[in-house]
Amino acid sequence: MNRQLNHTGGRVGRCNLAGAWGLVLGVCCWTGWALAQPAADRPPADQPAVEQPRYDDYLKAKGKARAWFDRLEVDPVELLKHQVKGKKKTAEILGVYKNFYRHTDDPAEKEAILRRVRELAGHTERPEYHNMRTCPDTEFTQNSMSYFRVMWLMRDFGLDITHYMGELKKAKPRMDLHFQRRGPWQRAMFAEYYDRFGLDKPPQLLNTPMQRGVIARRLPAEKYDPPQTTPDGRTKRRTQDSYDLTHEVFVAFNYGLQRSQDRFSPEDLAYTRQVLPVLVRRYIAEDNPDLTAEMLSCMTYLGWHSDPAYRAGADYLLNSQNPDGTWGDYERFRKAYGQYLDQQVYLHTTMVAMRALMEVYEGHWKSAAQGAQSSAAQDHGQNAAQAAQKGGQ
Repeated sequence: MNRQLNHTGGRVGRCNLAGAWGLVLGVCCWTGWALAQPAADRPPADQPAVEQPRYDDYLKAKGKARAWFDRLEVDPVELLKHQVKGKKKTAEILGVYKNFYRHTDDPAEKEAILRRVRELAGHTERPEYHNMRTCPDTEFTQNSMSYFRVMWLMRDFGLDITHYMGELKKAKPRMDLHFQRRGPWQRAMFAEYYDRFGLDKPPQLLNTPMQRGVIARRLPAEKYDPPQTTPDGRTKRRTQDSYDLTHEVFVAFNYGLQRSQDRFSPEDLAYTRQVLPVLVRRYIAEDNPDLTAEMLSCMTYLGWHSDPAYRAGADYLLNSQNPDGTWGDYERFRKAYGQYLDQQVYLHTTMVAMRALMEVYEGHWKSAAQGAQSSAAQDHGQNAAQAAQKGGQ
C-alpha cells in the first residue's frame, strides 16, 4: 500500500500546464547551462551556474521544504508500531539531509545539518531498531535495503557505525537467503552495499546484470502501468513499472551521488531518451508529483535536459508545492494513519521533489549535448570501432 500511496499524490487541477509549457521557449537557454565546468570553476553551492528560469521560485520552495523537514519527527521504532516502515523512513530523511549538505558551502549550515543527522541517527543505537533477525518476513523485506542505506549514510556523514555493523553481521545469514525473491535492480543495489562494506556475497549477488529489468526489456512507454479499475469504480495505476525504471537508473548513478555509470549500453540510453519524456508528461497530466520528480531526476542523471518535458517537469514541481512546504495530496488517508501520515507518504514525495529540483538548479549535471556519456557507452563505442577495424583488415 505504501508504494501505491507514494505514487498517487496529485491534485487534479493543481498542474498549471499552460504556464509550464509557456516556458518551453526558454529551453534553448536551459540547455546551454555550464553544467560541465570543472569543480574548481563551478559557482559555490546555492548559486546558479548562469541565470536560470525561476531560480528565485526554487529558492523559496527549498526554504519551505527545509523548514518542514526540520520539524518532522522520524522515530523508526515508534513508526513501526503504527505500520510505517521505520528504517525506510530513516533512510529517506537522512538522504534528504545528505542532499542539503551537498548543496551548501556555509560552515554554520553544515554544522546545523550534522546536528540534525546525529539526532536522527541516534535512534539506531536503540536495541529495538536492530530487529532484523527476529522481525516478520514482510517487515524484513520492506526494510532490508534501508537497513544498509541508513548505515551507509551514517558512515558518509562521519558517524561511528561499529555497533551497527556488528548487528548487520548477525543478521547477514537471513539477509543472504532473502535475495532469491528480490528483483534485478534490488539485487544490483544490494551487491553494491555488500562491496562497500566488505561483505562476502551469496551466489545471488555474484552476478547482478539487469537483463530482466524494464530497460533491458524495452517496455514501450504506453505499456507502463496501464490504468486499472478499482473495486469502488476508480481508475488508478499500479506504478510498479515506473518504479522499476526510475530505480534502475538510480542504482546506476547511486541515487545521484556519482556522475557516471557502467550499466547501460548506448541502446539502453537511447531507450531511456525515448520513454522518460513521455512518462514525465504523463505524470504531470495526472498531477503526480512523486513520479514526475523521480522521472525528472532520471533525465538529469542521463543528460536529457534539452527535451521540453525536462523544463515542464521542473515548472510543475515549482507550481505544485503545498503551503506547508510538502508535495502531494494524501489527506484522504489521514483517517488510516493519523499523525503519522506525514512520515508515511508526504516524506517520500517531498524528498524526491526537493531532490529533483536541487539537481536541476544546483547539481551542475552535464547535458547530453555537453558530453554526458556513461563509461559503458564509451566502451561499447570503442569496442564496436575496434571490431569494425579488425573486420576490414
